[in-house]
Amino acid sequence: MRKICSLLLLINLLPLISISQDINPKVRLKFDTRFDFETWVPTDSDSSTLNGISGKYFNIMIDGDINEKFSYNYRQRFSMNAVDNYQMAGRENMNNFHSLDWAYLNYKINDAFTLSAGKQVVMIGGWEYDYAPIDQYFWSNFWNNVFCYELGAMISYTNPDKNHTLSFQISNSPFSTKNLSSLYAYNFIWYGCMDWFKTIYSTNMVEYEKGHFINYIVLGNKFSIGNFSLELDLMNRASSEQSNFFADYTVIGNGIYNINNNLKIFAKGGYDQNKAQTPQEAFVYDRFVIPGTEYLFYGIGLEYFPIKDKKDVRIHAFWASNNADVQYNTFNIGMRWQMKVLER
Repeated sequence: MRKICSLLLLINLLPLISISQDINPKVRLKFDTRFDFETWVPTDSDSSTLNGISGKYFNIMIDGDINEKFSYNYRQRFSMNAVDNYQMAGRENMNNFHSLDWAYLNYKINDAFTLSAGKQVVMIGGWEYDYAPIDQYFWSNFWNNVFCYELGAMISYTNPDKNHTLSFQISNSPFSTKNLSSLYAYNFIWYGCMDWFKTIYSTNMVEYEKGHFINYIVLGNKFSIGNFSLELDLMNRASSEQSNFFADYTVIGNGIYNINNNLKIFAKGGYDQNKAQTPQEAFVYDRFVIPGTEYLFYGIGLEYFPIKDKKDVRIHAFWASNNADVQYNTFNIGMRWQMKVLER
């Protein structure tokens, strides 16, 4: 109730904020939500079929321009799902910011350089990681466990043609579980667009203990030919203390075919492996894909947009499975819609 009252107060104050500026600032406010009916059918005859209707997400998003130099972005999830709760477990540094995905201020130095600071997405590459959670249906072990929103600061460079952006970010480490833990992540990312080929590449140095880092090298590739596109993510994780460099990795492929402007089908699969350490190790380098993991997932689905030339309403359906110890075939049909409240 407190969050709802705060939201209503913010909406009422928006016109006053507009009047108080030297120029007329731009602001956009919208809600974004998704509901699914899901059935889990076990491959083991001793287990029971599970199903139900659930609200996956309810987001509020606000962004706008204060003036020609300053802008801001804000997104908050008012409902947290099981994945979020798992990621929060054991974290002592959670406060009222825990349901806040991001809230950061941007300063445009010039046409090429921008500074930003606040709670941000930790800049890790890959197309699966880049999707908003509301747009994900089934996912890798890494995506399921990584805590991807942290306080930090970033400087970005965009070339004159606006098709390449390079960013360097310093943030709290995703492995941090306590306030003032002195753990940080150093992230360098490249968003590239070369017509039929796009990239989200990153290299990341992430502290898991003071002075001890795990390195991510992530190559997110997207190839587009006509109505078909293929997203291919390659991720390697390695600590300086491990001897076998290519033993901890994730590979993901997502093929998408746009039948027309309203309908697309997709097939996605991936594999996470961590053999850099044995499962019995007392000290673990990779806390997101733990030692001994050999996780395979796969599925197919479709998205349908019933309103012509708009993406505000989406109906989806998919089937997915994996090689988990208790294996289920997941069948899901659901709907997402965006409610644009204010734009001026």
